[in-house]
Amino acid sequence: MQFISAQCPHCGKELQLPDDAQQVVCMYCAKPIDVQAVLCSQGDSESYPSLLRTAKEQLKNDLVAYRANIQAVNNHGYPEAFRSYAERWAPVLQAYCAAAEAGSIERAAEEYSVFLMERFLELFQQMELKESDTRFFDYRYTVVAFLIPAILKQEHEAAEALADHFLEKWNKQYPKKPLGKARYEEISRGFRQRLCFITTAVCEFQGKSDDCYELTAFRRFRDDWLTQTPGGRRKIQEYYLFAPILVQKIDHRADRASIYQGIWQNYLQPCLVELEAGNPENCARTYEDMVSRLEQEFLPA
Repeated sequence: MQFISAQCPHCGKELQLPDDAQQVVCMYCAKPIDVQAVLCSQGDSESYPSLLRTAKEQLKNDLVAYRANIQAVNNHGYPEAFRSYAERWAPVLQAYCAAAEAGSIERAAEEYSVFLMERFLELFQQMELKESDTRFFDYRYTVVAFLIPAILKQEHEAAEALADHFLEKWNKQYPKKPLGKARYEEISRGFRQRLCFITTAVCEFQGKSDDCYELTAFRRFRDDWLTQTPGGRRKIQEYYLFAPILVQKIDHRADRASIYQGIWQNYLQPCLVELEAGNPENCARTYEDMVSRLEQEFLPA
C-alpha cells in the first residue's frame, strides 16, 4: 500500500490517500471520498493545478476591492457599469472554468470559492470594516449586483457551482447580512420596474389593484419622506436589489399564502397604521426590520 497526495473533492484540502482503498472519509469535512475516482481524476488532470493557479494569480487586488457607486447603479447606469465590470472579470473566470474542466467542477468550485472569500476577508480586515459600516453595505451590494451576475454570465456549470459555493461561505460568515443569487437580467429588470415589490406581491395576493390605497400610501412614503432622510436612498437601493429576489423565492414556496399573510399582519399593516398616525419614522423602522428578517430567512435558501 502506498499513500498518494490528493485533494478532497468536497473541501479541497490536501490528503494522503491509500492507493488500494475504495473509500475513505475526509479528516477535514467528514464527507466520504471515492478514492479510486479521485486518483483517476488526478492522473487525468495534470493541468488542473496550473490552470487554477493562473485563475488565482489573475484575480488582482483592484477587482476584489471594487466598490460600486451606489448612486450610479440605476436603470440607466447599471448596464454600462456591469458590462465594464464583467469584462474585467472574464479572463479570471475563463481560467477558473478551464481548470474545472481539467479537473473536477466541485473541487474547483470549493477551492476557488475559499480563495475568493479569503480575499474579501483580508480586504475587510485591512479596512477594519464592520457590518454596520456603510462601506460594508456597498461591498454586499457589489457582490449581488456585480460579482455573482458576472460569474453566472459565463453560462458554465462550473461558474454556477462557484456562485453557489461562494454564497454559502458568505452567508455562513455573515448570517445577519446574507446574499442571494440573481442574474444580470433579473437585476436589470428590477431597476427598470422600480416597484414596491414585496408590498405589491402582498397586495396582489390579497386581490388588490396596483393603485390601491395601501400601495399608494407606501409609494408616497418612499418618494416623499424616505428619500429625504439620511441614508434613505441607500435603503431604497438595497430594497430594489433584494426585494425581487425575495419575492421570487417566496413565490416558489408551497406555503407562500401564509408567508404573505404574515408579512401583512406583522409588518405592512402596522406600518400603514403608523403612516396614518403621522409617524413615518416608526414605519421606516418596522419596514427596515421586515426587509432584514426576510433577507435572513429567504436569501440563503
